Amino acid sequence: MKNLLKNNLSFFIPFILLWLVCLVWVLDTPKFEQMVWINTHRTMWSDTFFWWATQLGEGWFFAVTILVWLLFRYENALIGAIAFAVSTIISQSLKFSFQTLRPSEFFKDISYPWQYVNGVELHGFNSFPSGHTTSAFCVFTLWVFFAKKPVLSPIFLTLALTAAYSRPYLFQHFPEDLLGGSIVGIISAIVSIEIYQKYFETKYPQLSQKGLLTRRN
Repeated sequence: MKNLLKNNLSFFIPFILLWLVCLVWVLDTPKFEQMVWINTHRTMWSDTFFWWATQLGEGWFFAVTILVWLLFRYENALIGAIAFAVSTIISQSLKFSFQTLRPSEFFKDISYPWQYVNGVELHGFNSFPSGHTTSAFCVFTLWVFFAKKPVLSPIFLTLALTAAYSRPYLFQHFPEDLLGGSIVGIISAIVSIEIYQKYFETKYPQLSQKGLLTRRN
């Protein structure tokens, strides 16, 4: 785990700094003010943009990503599948343990002209942590580990952050849900690699050398 963190400081240092800034804002600002600020900083263009951005946290995107990894290296696909399972189990367990309200239900008795994005079905319960944020951070943390190119880390971080921000933008989550989801996603990615290394790497070394498109001798 230490090597994973040490070799990817260009991803983790900016993430930690941004996470801490967001934490301070969440602790210092009431939920209503948080959501009003996010809800009033929008345009017709950004509505469309963040509707698409939230797809990066959907299960289908994770599945497609695993299929892409499967084409080039079985090892990465297996790690991705493990990560998907781990992140889903942790995220859903926390959701049903905390059972916190989402914005639409939390503010249902407060009269305020909230702006919504057309076509988005609002959910009311099991807000913490954000499942989309968990999924996005899990996927893009794995991309960081697999790419092994620090220059790409800021791109992957930006994609994960964009997917995360789309959740309160679409009025589906509070910022605190993103804080939890991002940590769960990153931990899930790291744990999946640890599981692979412990149970599969030595026993099935060929997994790291082949993929569906890899030419066999």
